[in-house]
Amino acid sequence: MKRYPVFLSWLVVAALVDWLITRTLARSAIFMPKSPPVILIYQGFGLLGQLAATVTGLLVLAFLVWITWRGLRMGGEVVLPLAVASLVALSLVFLVFPPSGWMAIGYHLILIAVIVMIGWRAFSQADSISKKTAIFLVTLTLLVSELYQTIPSLYQAWQLPDPPFVSLILFNTGEGLLLLSSIALWWAHGRPAAWRVWLATSLPALAFIAMRLANPAMTGIIAIWSTGLTLYLPWPAYALSLWLAGVTVLASLKRGDPAGWAILLLAAGGYAPQLSTHAFLGIVALWLFLPIEEEATLVHKSQVYQVSELEGQATAKAKDTSGETSRWKRYIPDVAIYFMLNFGHKMGNSASWSAHPARRRGRIA
Repeated sequence: MKRYPVFLSWLVVAALVDWLITRTLARSAIFMPKSPPVILIYQGFGLLGQLAATVTGLLVLAFLVWITWRGLRMGGEVVLPLAVASLVALSLVFLVFPPSGWMAIGYHLILIAVIVMIGWRAFSQADSISKKTAIFLVTLTLLVSELYQTIPSLYQAWQLPDPPFVSLILFNTGEGLLLLSSIALWWAHGRPAAWRVWLATSLPALAFIAMRLANPAMTGIIAIWSTGLTLYLPWPAYALSLWLAGVTVLASLKRGDPAGWAILLLAAGGYAPQLSTHAFLGIVALWLFLPIEEEATLVHKSQVYQVSELEGQATAKAKDTSGETSRWKRYIPDVAIYFMLNFGHKMGNSASWSAHPARRRGRIA
């Protein structure tokens, strides 16, 4: 069985188009004057972004269904596949009934549980301290951002006033963890990059620096709309994080490391996403951090399960055969005794008849 679905690349492309066009370029065009040709181009980008958003939603749901089927088929799991299937079902229900109250809280709790289970599996299967650190920081960032989204649902269900100050603390903590995650991911996956990769990925970082120095207010607004980041930390930290993330993506994709796809999905999902599609992109990205050894483990579990099932069937057949044999063994002595008694009785009569003196002389018929 293949480790990833064949449509993974299409999911990444659709998510990037949705992020860069719908949430970045289209929103940035608000600040520019629009002539009729520009309006036509703007509308075309809007339609393309809507198409990309729809395709992203469908493909990410298909990926979650694949995770559910794979867990049940390969490893004989129950908890994680059922939790992922519950997320898919609830996201479809929310298309008709808006999430509110305890249903919304249940959705967030299931999402937190899925993040913890996949993150723990990826952390325990990582083969180096640097990869464990990177996976831990990515998982912690996703958890903090999801907790930040859970607090308003709790206050709504309990009919309390506005969320407390802890929400802002969680949001700022998660943003700092995101910057640390980019550094840890570079340390684990991007250090062997060539100088050409460093040179090519410096262009987005330089563009961010130029925008930040030219118009800090507009840069902050676009950053919130595009990625969900508030840029409350010193701007060089964000520039360095963007540069290291680009280096890690190119270096990982060049080596065939799925960490590159995972970083792109994390970027496309954004920080503290409000839509379930973007939150599911984080789950898929976290799943991509599972190492190759995880595949071998699941295959071995599947083979062991199949072998044990075949052995059980063979044992059951052997028991049935032995039961039939034992029944025949119980019947054999009875038949033998019956045959010996009847045949011996006839032989005894024949012997006594031939032994009679009158019969030998022919006097008795």
